Amino acid sequence: MDAFSYPAQRDWQTTAAAKRYGQRRTSEFDRRFEREDKIIGRWLDDLPEGSIVLDAPCGAGRLIEPITRRGLRYIGVDISPAMIDEARTRAASPIVHGFHVADVARLPFPDSSVDCVVVWRLLHHIQCPQARAAIFSEAARVTRRTVLVSFHHPFSAAALRKKFYRRFLGKGNGVEFTAARLAREAMSCGLRLAATQGYRKYVSINWFACLEKP
Repeated sequence: MDAFSYPAQRDWQTTAAAKRYGQRRTSEFDRRFEREDKIIGRWLDDLPEGSIVLDAPCGAGRLIEPITRRGLRYIGVDISPAMIDEARTRAASPIVHGFHVADVARLPFPDSSVDCVVVWRLLHHIQCPQARAAIFSEAARVTRRTVLVSFHHPFSAAALRKKFYRRFLGKGNGVEFTAARLAREAMSCGLRLAATQGYRKYVSINWFACLEKP
């Protein structure tokens, strides 16, 4: 399978960028992350204790604590070695089973080798549907049970602002799509949309979904 190119593959490759990323993505810095942790926590609570969760991409390791405190075993993947080095500083739990430098569209794991794959804060960076399909297909391949994703929904004040910046100011390169489109793309890769969740409806751009393997 070919890995597709998208800007997020090139971002956050330096140590300074990884540290800055980690510092800005905490509930103390931004209350949005506290709300996100509650949403993903409801789905993680459905996994039996000892389940293996693959966090791909893991970024600076923000989700290590919400995953491991539930007794779930953690594996992190990121394309940036600097991000993984930063994530390791948050990896004190004995049920963190290591990190791998890899593209999410090309995961170095056998089929059905984990119980859950988390693809958090990535899909909105990827405009190319084929690139998203590669990521969905890999997540479906390696999971036995669920895939948890975040995405940007188009029906919000934040989405309208981002579209204005892209179209008239040439700033940004993100993409928004509806839950229905997410469901279609995921289904074509072997995943069924089980649930969606957002917060601050029509204000926040951030939405979240639980996908299941049939």
